[in-house]
Amino acid sequence: AMWPFSKPLPPPQPEDPVDGMFLWGFLGFVVVLWAFELYIEVRQRRHLRNGVLPTDLEPVVSQQEFQEATAYSLDKNAFRMLHESLNTTAVVLFYAMGGLAMTWRLSSTLCGALRLPSDNEYVRSLAFCFLLFVKSTVESAPFDLYETFVLEDRHGFNKQLFSVWLSDQGKQAGLWVFLGGPVLAAIIWIIKVSGPNLHLYLSAFSLTMVLVFMGIYPNFIAPLFNEFTPLKDGELKTAIEQLASAHKFPLKKLFVVDGSTRSSHSNAYFFGLGSNKRVVLYDTLAPDLLAIVKADTDTDTTADTKKGPPKSGKGAC
Repeated sequence: AMWPFSKPLPPPQPEDPVDGMFLWGFLGFVVVLWAFELYIEVRQRRHLRNGVLPTDLEPVVSQQEFQEATAYSLDKNAFRMLHESLNTTAVVLFYAMGGLAMTWRLSSTLCGALRLPSDNEYVRSLAFCFLLFVKSTVESAPFDLYETFVLEDRHGFNKQLFSVWLSDQGKQAGLWVFLGGPVLAAIIWIIKVSGPNLHLYLSAFSLTMVLVFMGIYPNFIAPLFNEFTPLKDGELKTAIEQLASAHKFPLKKLFVVDGSTRSSHSNAYFFGLGSNKRVVLYDTLAPDLLAIVKADTDTDTTADTKKGPPKSGKGAC
């Protein structure tokens, strides 16, 4: 069978992918970065354990709400420290034991099992990267499951069903195959033909992909995972539009996303380029947002600072 770019080239030699000095330098950097982040997490944990409600928050946060938020933050802090420690250990062992070379050899076996030409560098490189994607997914799945269905559920935030989580994993794998595969093949082709100007061509390609995916993500990818509906006409929409106009924010569209199908956390974000900005509100946030927006619209900044935000239960964004 004739494959795109089917002229076979010798695959890269995986047995010694990088010089030992650079390998151990990279692993040393990984460990130092982990140690620095661990130091920050330990300092944060020590601060959280003080358990003293700041005076500025007393008018808007009760002692019970503060204790619940602190307990949640401590659990998240402990989880992050454990996750990052195990993840760093796995990364160091994988590279130190020649994991890339083993994965490259395994990619040849995968190509043979699928009756694909393992001597084609495009096909084999795609198989190699797919195996790394599977490895990353398998490693992260237990932590993701624990965080979602144990930690978040313990504090009353999780609303996600296991079937939804499983569906998300399948969609992510599908996106990797149908979007990541062609992008990776294009990168390999650019590396082959660009010569000494490799950095210029790859930079231009990367910038182009960033702009393309900024358009693709909100219109085609995000709707695969959540439902986005235009914010209905009413007091909230009018207040947000007035606030955007007052701050000269180029607001074009307002959406509400069904974040409550996965979590009771509240959030909001905006996206878009130039004068075409869109704002997305989580449906868990919309009921409490009107008072905040109206306060910012109807009063000056000083008054808003003194009043503070309205109470909203245990969680913030």
